[in-house]
Amino acid sequence: MANNYDRIFKENIDSLLLPLLKKVLGLNPPNLAPIDAKMQVTQEGEMDHIRRVVHDDPQQDYGLQIEFHVKDEDLRKRNLFHYALFHHITSLPLRQIVIYGGIGKPLHILKDRLQLSGLELQFEVIVLNQIPKEVFLESDIPEEVVLAILCDFGEDQPESVIRQILQHLKKILRRSDRIKKYQKQLLILSRLRKMELIVKTEVEAMTIDYDIETDGLYLQGIETKEQEIVLNLWSVQDFPIDTMATFVGVTPERTRQIILNALQSKGLSETEANQAIAIHEEKFNLPMKE
Repeated sequence: MANNYDRIFKENIDSLLLPLLKKVLGLNPPNLAPIDAKMQVTQEGEMDHIRRVVHDDPQQDYGLQIEFHVKDEDLRKRNLFHYALFHHITSLPLRQIVIYGGIGKPLHILKDRLQLSGLELQFEVIVLNQIPKEVFLESDIPEEVVLAILCDFGEDQPESVIRQILQHLKKILRRSDRIKKYQKQLLILSRLRKMELIVKTEVEAMTIDYDIETDGLYLQGIETKEQEIVLNLWSVQDFPIDTMATFVGVTPERTRQIILNALQSKGLSETEANQAIAIHEEKFNLPMKE
């Protein structure tokens, strides 16, 4: 069963990594890069979710390992083994972060320091059920929103929180095929809190309540109309992207992407298209003449 939870974390880690570091640990790495070395550990499992934190000065670089656990177990020896292996291969220090998504009050997994003669290892443990659900629930990243089910619900009832999660996923995703992926993830994670029946009930209610605004063909028509209006405004060259976005009722990021796609379809490279957009925006950032 633990493999199902870990599989979700593996699927979502690329979208979750930076938000988790920033929101939970207050970290804002200058740049993250994959680790080239292949590190398979037969007895202790794979070393997943490892990135190199890259700085302008390579001497400041270090490895970052994030692991998701639902079992309350002592990880000190395991993390020492991982640290030693990683350092042996890369010669870099390793910052280890454990994210605990289990239920109940953790005991063993909170043992985050190992002291031996001539050696001291310390890592960080994040307990999701001690984090307010709002930290993830109000995000525009669906992988974060789903994680809210493992957080602290505060005074809210489980039915209310799950309904909020599903409604927010519907709001930010809109397409039914994408929503179903995260509904499935939510259902799997709900088993950790014995809320599977509640999630099933709320998902079914949401499906019954599906209206035309979640229909794929309807949304395709909406997106086509949005693109048409954005490109008409772009052709006039009289409005900055923020203003175009306001007119159309979409985000500036969505507006920029529509323009970028259109320019690339006309034969421009991505770099050339971005330059054209940057030149356009510069016109509206010039100081006003007195």
